[in-house]
Amino acid sequence: MRAVVVTTSYPVSDEDPSGHFVRSSAQALARSGAEVHVIAAGGSVLDPPSQDGGLVVHRAGGGALFAWPGAVARARESPRRLLSAGPFALSVLARLREIGPVDRAVAHWIVPCAWPLLLAAPRAWPLLLAAPRARLEVRAHGADVRLLLGAPRAARAAVVGALLRRDARFVFAARALLDVLAGALAPEQARALVDASRVEPPAFDLPPVAERARALRGALAQRPGERLAVVACRLIPTKRVELAIEAARAAGPGLLLVVIGDGPERAALERRAGCGDGAAASAGDAVCGAVRFTGALPRREALAWVAAADVLLHPSSHEAAPTVIREARALGVPVIACDAGDVVAWAKDDGGILVAEGTAASLAAALRTVASRRSDRAPASLP
Repeated sequence: MRAVVVTTSYPVSDEDPSGHFVRSSAQALARSGAEVHVIAAGGSVLDPPSQDGGLVVHRAGGGALFAWPGAVARARESPRRLLSAGPFALSVLARLREIGPVDRAVAHWIVPCAWPLLLAAPRAWPLLLAAPRARLEVRAHGADVRLLLGAPRAARAAVVGALLRRDARFVFAARALLDVLAGALAPEQARALVDASRVEPPAFDLPPVAERARALRGALAQRPGERLAVVACRLIPTKRVELAIEAARAAGPGLLLVVIGDGPERAALERRAGCGDGAAASAGDAVCGAVRFTGALPRREALAWVAAADVLLHPSSHEAAPTVIREARALGVPVIACDAGDVVAWAKDDGGILVAEGTAASLAAALRTVASRRSDRAPASLP
C-alpha cells in the first residue's frame, strides 16, 4: 500500500518539538507495511525528498507561515506571512503529482490540508489516487476545529459537507472536539459527521531522558526543600502561562517554576515574573526571581525537565488532547491542568491529573497540595 500524509507541521530534526505527533502517526503507518510519503511545510520546493526512518519526506515551503509558534500567532505578528499560503498550496499539489497514485491519503488538520488541498488534488490530477474511492483520512487536532467554529455557518457546513461527500473518515484528537464541531452543524450533517468519525489521541514516542532528568534533579537537590513546577508550551495567550506565574508566587516560597517554550508572549510574561521591562527576553535563558524561562528547548531536553519536575502545570484554556500532559503522566509526573478538551475525562480515570479552576488562586491551592507530595522518584526508572 502507498500512502501520503499532508501536514503543515512536521519536525525538522529529532529534537524539534513541532509536529512530532504527526511524525509518530506516520511512522506507525509505515510500520504497518505501507510506503509512506509525507508532504510537510518548511524547507524549499527545490529540496529533494529525504529519508526519515521509514518515511519519505517532501518539503513544500510555506515556513514563513507554518512554523513555531503556529500559523495564527505568526500571521498576527506579521500579516504578510499569509501570502506564503498560496505558494505552499501549489507546492503541495506539485508534490502530490510527483509522488503519483496512492491508496490512502491522510490529512493532519481539516483546514487547509484536507480542505482544500487533498480535495483539490484528484480534480487537478485524476490519477493521483489509485482507486476512485481511495481512503481519505482527516485528522483534527484543535486549531482547525476552532478555525471552523469561527467561520460563517455556511462556510463551516460547506467544508464538512465536501469531505463527507468524499466519504472521508475523521479522526478527532479529543471527544470534546468532535462534540463541539457536531454541535455547530445542522442535525443531519452532525449525525453524518459522528458516523464517519472516531476519537483517537495522537501518537507520541518518548525518547530516553533518564540520565538528563537525574542530573536536573541532582542540581535541585542542592537547594533543600525546593520544589519544581514546570510549564511546557508555546507562549501564546491561550496557554495562560501568566496564571502559572501568579499561582507559583501565591503558592509560597520554596517553589521554582520553570517555563519551557517561546512565543510572542514571552516579554510580557517576563515582566509579570519580575524581569523589569522584559528586556531579558531572548532565545536563551532568563531568571526572574523564582521563575526561570528557558526559551525553546530541544524536545529531549524539554522532556527531561518534565521528568525531573514535582508537577507539570498546564493552565491552557484551549486544548484537545494535550500531548505534554500525556507525556508527563507516562513519565510518572503529576499534572495540574484546567478544564479544556478531554482533560476532565482523563482525570476521572487518572488520579495523577488534578483539574483546577482557571484562576491563580485555584492553581496555587492545587500546587500546595500536589507539590508538597514531592517524591524521590528515581529518574533511572524513566524512559
